[in-house]
Amino acid sequence: MLLNSIALLLALMLLVFLAGRGNVFAVRPARGRHGARESAEAPRAGPEVPPRDGPATQAEGPATSTGEAQAGRARFVVTLFRLALFVAIAASAALVVEYQNAGDPAFCGVSSGCFAVRVSPYSRLFGVPLPNLGLAAFTTLLAASLLARERWHHVAIAAASAAGGLAATVLLGLQAFAIGAFCAWCVAVDVAALAAAITSALVAWQAWRMPRAAFDRAAQGGLPATTAWGAAAVAAVGLPFLWGSYPVIPPLPPELAALQEPGKITVVAFTDFECPFCRRLHPELSQMEEPYGDRLRHVRKMVPLPSHPGALPAAKAYVCAPPDKREQAAALLYSASPSKLTDDRVASVLAPLGLPAGFEACLAAPETQAKIDADVALYGRMEARGLPATYVGRRLVVGYNPDRLRDALRREAAGDPLSLPLPLLFVALFGVSAAAVVVGSRDRSRGASGGSAAAPPSSAAAP
Repeated sequence: MLLNSIALLLALMLLVFLAGRGNVFAVRPARGRHGARESAEAPRAGPEVPPRDGPATQAEGPATSTGEAQAGRARFVVTLFRLALFVAIAASAALVVEYQNAGDPAFCGVSSGCFAVRVSPYSRLFGVPLPNLGLAAFTTLLAASLLARERWHHVAIAAASAAGGLAATVLLGLQAFAIGAFCAWCVAVDVAALAAAITSALVAWQAWRMPRAAFDRAAQGGLPATTAWGAAAVAAVGLPFLWGSYPVIPPLPPELAALQEPGKITVVAFTDFECPFCRRLHPELSQMEEPYGDRLRHVRKMVPLPSHPGALPAAKAYVCAPPDKREQAAALLYSASPSKLTDDRVASVLAPLGLPAGFEACLAAPETQAKIDADVALYGRMEARGLPATYVGRRLVVGYNPDRLRDALRREAAGDPLSLPLPLLFVALFGVSAAAVVVGSRDRSRGASGGSAAAPPSSAAAP
């Protein structure tokens, strides 16, 4: 992730350079060295004739130079504003995918700061994930930037961007002081939001101090610029979703790799029989697994949480159940009242299965506790946070997420080998944003040049 972040930073620095050199793409009059020399030598062809409107002619050069400088600054700050929004949109889309994936490390691993932020109470506002809100807000700001024509439009955009910058500052503070972990993608969103707040204020200032027509020609551009940035916004949303659908799957921990069988899908479920989401998932996962029949093998790992007093007795009962009756035992334990999951009463929950004579002794045996401790230790080494945590072959799904589990089963059954490395996403995003910068700069420069050419020349008195 660090190397990817450095690569992205370098790419953005290059884009800023391109934006700053926007006049490279301008349509200018041909006034190179030869043109300058010809201009200098032109008076030698005949006697000097004083210009008839000397003061106006003398003022025309500085005025034109000032106008070009203003147009260049306007192009620069508008491009920087849109680049900041592009980065915020792409990073927000990646986080939306990450929140939906719930396990597959498309952009973040379960042990990363992004995962710590995602499971924190600060990751949602009124139940809506913050990345979803950010994606909608930044996309709206970019659309408004492309459609703005009046001065007050730019002032309103600057005010909205300032609110986004304030929210970004608060979120950075929460990561530093409340959560104690930084999410790289969240930081990218927050820094981009701060950059957008600053540059949008500069855009509004330029729009207010320049004539409206001049600002529109220099900064807004026409259909090519609007189309290029609109396409860039679509790519900023779509590319992370594409990469998130085909993530690079990391290798399994050795203990889980040893459980895999050739030609079979091995499902390893870390569970707690008193966990409400584990209970909710059990019947749905069982129904999903039915069509695969003998092609699928289900293994449960016991992770009794200390906050659930009945989880440990239930885990011991499951471990002590005969292997050929463990599925029935799991169904009974998931559906039993928590008040029955005690050392004294858990045996009655599994009584319908016809338990062996040594069942009670097994519950108290140190070996049973040792097996559960081994499962808990494995769960700790995975650094997964939250239950249920389900491995479907190589793919991890954290939490109650039936759709992701169904998709993981389908992909594992098909032997889906496609995976898209994350660095290629940065390359694709850089290419899209660079194209938008180039097309937008050419279009706005052409508009500014055309506007200058269309200006009527100063009138001269008749001889």
